[in-house]
Amino acid sequence: MYSKQALILFVALLAISLAGVYYKNVNSSGASQDKCDLNLGKCTFVYGDDEISVNFLSPIVTEEEVLLRLELPPNVKLTEAWIEGLNMFMGKTPVIEEAGRYVTFLGSCNLETMHWQLTIKVIDKNGQVNSYSAVFYTSSE
Repeated sequence: MYSKQALILFVALLAISLAGVYYKNVNSSGASQDKCDLNLGKCTFVYGDDEISVNFLSPIVTEEEVLLRLELPPNVKLTEAWIEGLNMFMGKTPVIEEAGRYVTFLGSCNLETMHWQLTIKVIDKNGQVNSYSAVFYTSSE
């Protein structure tokens, strides 16, 4: 029914596809992306034998300063953090360190419920970079 050449081609393509999936999964340790819902409270991410946690210190309100607490293991440094809208793109709003806490500002939106994502990037002493994401929402009600 099928020629020998077609069967060999199929097996070769399957092997290449599986090798690609394996390579991507084995080599993705520096780009972990865990998700958490900040509306439920503190988000904690596993980082080796340690943890990274983030939570809001003030109510999540648009057009007002929003305060966050970010706890990092001693051998980990924050490289950048930002918030962006998921259901309406409003640019990247930076999260800035200020006197041991972190501050940001959420813009107003015409949607009844705005979905947001906080992304934090950290680097360890070996130069490995990891990203973590936490989602939350604001409501105009």
